[in-house]
Amino acid sequence: MRASPWELGLAEAQQALRSNDLRGKIRLQTDGGLKTGLDVVKAAILGAESFGFGTTPMVAMGCKFLRICHLNNCATGVATQDQGLRDDHFIGTVEMIKNFFRFMAEDTRLWLAKLGVASLQDLIGRTDLLTILPGETDKQRNLDLSPILKNDAIPADKAQYCVTPFNPPHDKGLLALKMWDTVKDVVEEKEGGEFSFDVTNCDRSIGARLSGEIAKRYGNQGMSDTPITLKLKGTAGQSFGVWNAGGLHMYLEGDANDYVGKGMTGGKLVIRSPKGSIFKSQHSAIIGNTCLYGATGGKLFAAGTAGERFAVRNSGAYTVIEGAGDHCCEYMTGGMVTVLGNTGYNFGAGMTGGFAYVLDLDRTFVDKYNHELVEIHRIGTELTEEYRSHLRSVIEEYVRETDSEWGHEILENFYDYIGKFWLVKPKAASLGALLANTRQRPE
Repeated sequence: MRASPWELGLAEAQQALRSNDLRGKIRLQTDGGLKTGLDVVKAAILGAESFGFGTTPMVAMGCKFLRICHLNNCATGVATQDQGLRDDHFIGTVEMIKNFFRFMAEDTRLWLAKLGVASLQDLIGRTDLLTILPGETDKQRNLDLSPILKNDAIPADKAQYCVTPFNPPHDKGLLALKMWDTVKDVVEEKEGGEFSFDVTNCDRSIGARLSGEIAKRYGNQGMSDTPITLKLKGTAGQSFGVWNAGGLHMYLEGDANDYVGKGMTGGKLVIRSPKGSIFKSQHSAIIGNTCLYGATGGKLFAAGTAGERFAVRNSGAYTVIEGAGDHCCEYMTGGMVTVLGNTGYNFGAGMTGGFAYVLDLDRTFVDKYNHELVEIHRIGTELTEEYRSHLRSVIEEYVRETDSEWGHEILENFYDYIGKFWLVKPKAASLGALLANTRQRPE
């Protein structure tokens, strides 16, 4: 119920779930301006058992609510990738957040005591504890709130809250467990190695278990010098390479679904079509939507096109693909994206960091990128010679990793294609700083 009061959406969701005998299998969460224990108690009475907090903890940590988060110049150093602003202005500490939630919990307990209930769970769905005020105006007095508070058509024995701990997952994670059993010894000894597996589209979050085990022992980048390489074949399910840690390189011969590389922090993901494929990779999808969502590092090379919202909120990953859908690089704050082909509309909306190379074969990109925060430059001039050299090195690495025919074509005729590339950068960023940040980036 976005843009509507959470009270309306929550009450309706609670009644709909109970009417269809689904409430006992679903956890219901609400958020939207929860600030006090009384807000939590009201939400529980209307049906919530989980509560989300966003703005208030941010304020407790120093946010001044200036509403300029998307500009990367947050005056309090909270919502920015600018290390200078963080160092000079950010005052937040873990203790501030802990204190906020302690006081929130204490206030909630006080209200539970006033209502005479032992736990928050005892309040869920108890709309009988609410009293309708008479209203101060004729309009208020004519409001009928009974549909929100009562529904006598629902049997009283229907569950008011979730009573099933979890739904049995379709994906039992057997392949992830097999992978870990196979590579466990080399991770423990920090030796690295190469292994092969087959994957199917029922195997989701492949690599997450391994990344977690690596990070638990050595941190995000602790095995970068002794990497584990997985050679995979098949179609990967959702979230292939999610949270990928440094030191985990996965080469997939096949394709993958949505959320490839979500939150990845290091390592390498390389996806190419099966050997012998006859279709043109630059016209064929190989990964799904919302890939590299919130990635902070690592590299993704995909010899094919991506879906919509590629590299949304990317803040550090480097990637090459051969085409993208709408909203590519949306809210991007760092890293580098190279698109060797067409893109959809709204490219770079809210982009405040990093940069992108885009091959504009049909000269339509000027009508596709978002003009609010980003600008485009040709890189076929003398002033941008270093970017031409950098782009060539990026494509060379991409071709080495994927053996893409389209990548080979661009490299062999590089000077014919270079005039069709655009460099996309935030308006606030200088051309010189882009490559300087790239060179400083640890591998």
